[in-house]
Amino acid sequence: MSGYIGKLLNVNLTSQRIREKKLPEKDAANFLGGRGLAGRILFDLGPDVDPLGPENKLIFMTGPLTGTPMLGSGRHVVAAISPLTGLIGQANTGGFFGSELKFAGYDGIIVEGESEYPVYISIRDGSAEIRKATHVWGKLVSEADEAIRRELVDNNTRLSIIGPAGERLVRFSCVINDRSRAAARCGLGAVMGSKKLKAVAVRGTGKVELSDEARVRELATKMVR
Repeated sequence: MSGYIGKLLNVNLTSQRIREKKLPEKDAANFLGGRGLAGRILFDLGPDVDPLGPENKLIFMTGPLTGTPMLGSGRHVVAAISPLTGLIGQANTGGFFGSELKFAGYDGIIVEGESEYPVYISIRDGSAEIRKATHVWGKLVSEADEAIRRELVDNNTRLSIIGPAGERLVRFSCVINDRSRAAARCGLGAVMGSKKLKAVAVRGTGKVELSDEARVRELATKMVR
């Protein structure tokens, strides 16, 4: 499982239950990267899922290069059944959120269900909790980002957030991470809003284990040149 952490975090907002799942080695081998793994999970939902219903899954997923020294590795995928198309929708975004998620101990987050009130998910070094977000619901991304960082007392926390458009279920709304990076395709902000999920905050101090880190650094330097 070199390049992977080997764990997924499953969050059910209806039951407020959080549990860890093992990332199947077979899936990691057959469905390469965050795009492949997220698509594999969503495929099992079938064609009749309401994109804005609680049975839809909102997925934040990384790949084996995320959080490594490799060039362009600071990326992750946000995925769900799209409210814009009704099909599997995925948006790729850069920044630091994806790497931080792996440093916090997870290859991906699978969010299910629907909260009765606005919430955000806080993840830190293998520990996760669901916290109330009524005080930031309705705020712009920059305002919510600042308020949550202040609440968590850690300015190095990385956040994925929706703004008023996602809250109002605009079917082309996006998810913003690191204040300026957008998972902009397929209306995934509306899926996040339908679940009353304002934000996901991650902070980690771990690292991604590689089978040959020296070789990865050598290839990364070659690519930069």
